[in-house]
Amino acid sequence: MPFLCEKVTGKIFLCNPNATCGCSTSFTLITRIIGGESASHHAWSWAVSLRSSGDHFCGGTVLSPSFIITAAHCFEMNTDVTNITIVAGSSTLNTSSNDTSQTRSIAKLYIHPDYDSSISTNDVAILRLSAPLNMSNENIKPICLPSGIVSQPQDNIGMVAVGWGSTSASTINLSSTLLQVTLQSVPTTDNGCRVVIADSTVQFCAGIQTGGKDTCQGDSGGPLMAYVDNVWQLYGITSYGYQCAFPGIPAVYTRVTHYIDWIKSIISPTEVWGVPTIPVIIVNNVEHSHEAFVLHWYIVPFCFL
Repeated sequence: MPFLCEKVTGKIFLCNPNATCGCSTSFTLITRIIGGESASHHAWSWAVSLRSSGDHFCGGTVLSPSFIITAAHCFEMNTDVTNITIVAGSSTLNTSSNDTSQTRSIAKLYIHPDYDSSISTNDVAILRLSAPLNMSNENIKPICLPSGIVSQPQDNIGMVAVGWGSTSASTINLSSTLLQVTLQSVPTTDNGCRVVIADSTVQFCAGIQTGGKDTCQGDSGGPLMAYVDNVWQLYGITSYGYQCAFPGIPAVYTRVTHYIDWIKSIISPTEVWGVPTIPVIIVNNVEHSHEAFVLHWYIVPFCFL
């Protein structure tokens, strides 16, 4: 069964005034990353840029003052976390000294213990920051997590992806400003989804049947969100796809509801908040210092986004 193509017109989303997550200072939904459009300034207060030696390479999402969620594959070629920082509170990549952005280094990198780079399953990682973000800054807020009781998303629901990734499948030029795009969840029975997905328990597809709208290189690790109960909830993490915005072939996203217990086990109140002197990487529940750790990875027949 082909997935549906929903025409989305401009719409203002009104936040729950009592929400502690998933609510920014401004929300305007989008009509069109590829086929996308610039996001309103500070519309997505939980979107962060991951940078290696100052250069953007992936996106991420604020879960709490000290934790960011992103994709595990972002660290296949960026294993030295001492060179990695996150920038929060800015919708542009070109931050200036007088803006409201905050930069943090990485204290710990938690790669999901079941991450399989050969088929890109369990493509999720959590970053523990060197110091908490200042959440009194209205331009930095956490996203809401779904309950995890029901596997989300349902088929054919509208969602929003954001990122600084390439705006064309034929180039690798990043966008200097945060872009937003509306996509739809795609049934796993769809022929295009079956071509790209490895395990529908931990992944799902999203895209537009006719192509032209998609996430692309540089958007990896960023959020795919649904507006539920007057707040934005994190349903997906941008993982990989076949080219970008290819007609009939959706992209693949990590299914966040499958990982709620794992996420909570890391950011629980019992977590030790002291910062180690040497950043560490957690793989298969084993700590490795960055100086001695090599993450083995494989080339797969899809492009990471």
